[in-house]
Amino acid sequence: MNKLLMKQVMMNRVLIALAPIMILSIFLFGWRVLAIVAISNIAAFVTEYLFIRKRKGGKVSMAVFVTGTLLALTLPPTIPFWIAIVGSVVAVTFGKMVFGGFGMNLFNPAIVGRTFIYISFPKAMQTIWLEPLIKFPGGFATWMNTGQITSATPIPQLADPATAPCLTKLFLGFIPGSMGETSALLIIFAALYLITSKTAKWQPIVATLASFALFSFLFDGGNPLPMMLSGGLMFGAVFMVTDPVSMPKRNDAIWLYGILVGFLTVFIRNYSLFPEGFMFALLLANTMMPIIEHGLGKLKTKGK
Repeated sequence: MNKLLMKQVMMNRVLIALAPIMILSIFLFGWRVLAIVAISNIAAFVTEYLFIRKRKGGKVSMAVFVTGTLLALTLPPTIPFWIAIVGSVVAVTFGKMVFGGFGMNLFNPAIVGRTFIYISFPKAMQTIWLEPLIKFPGGFATWMNTGQITSATPIPQLADPATAPCLTKLFLGFIPGSMGETSALLIIFAALYLITSKTAKWQPIVATLASFALFSFLFDGGNPLPMMLSGGLMFGAVFMVTDPVSMPKRNDAIWLYGILVGFLTVFIRNYSLFPEGFMFALLLANTMMPIIEHGLGKLKTKGK
């Protein structure tokens, strides 16, 4: 099996791993979730098609659907459709095609699109959240749970013990948040599937989460688990840090990469105006790792 075909198979497995997370999100927030995922994927597909339509033998890769789905699941369920479209266009254009297309990108395309709209449209991305539906049939019986709106996600709420959600809710995902990032349980199952199917490496996941736990304890004291289960860290560690294209290739660099993402996430959450630090941490790590990986290679060569 050639490398290109193998990468396509891996993309299919990522979509399989995302399916239960998407189904739970529909149950929690309503069928609007599926509409956002569909619109995001259509925009991503059309954008890539416009870039490659004149290439000889050019075909839209399965990876574009991974990008569209990942991006959609990092958005609030109330996000306007047009913002999801903008995010997908930016993700494919500036996160992928400007580097040469499939397999050439320096950054994870979905995180590029998410960061752009997070900064450009802060009101839509940071201020309106839905309380999840937790009794069957939940969101399966509604378009969107407009009757229960909150202005905060668990990360700001954790600062006040009176409003902080319990660990059980954080773990199961019965909390306000982005559509695919709430359930740590399903994200862990997805990680196990991706690792056992040899679609993702376990090292960057472990390095990222262990680093986050350590530096969270050092910076804040107390139990780091609530912060680990909040926001996009778990989702990003499993589906984005493990991206085989933007991830370093050397084993020692992979460990350093995960440690760097975990540290920067804690640092940004503590010392910036943004409550969610993961996406900035990943982009910074992607930027720095090529030169770090090159330096590690030089050191190993000198040591021989």
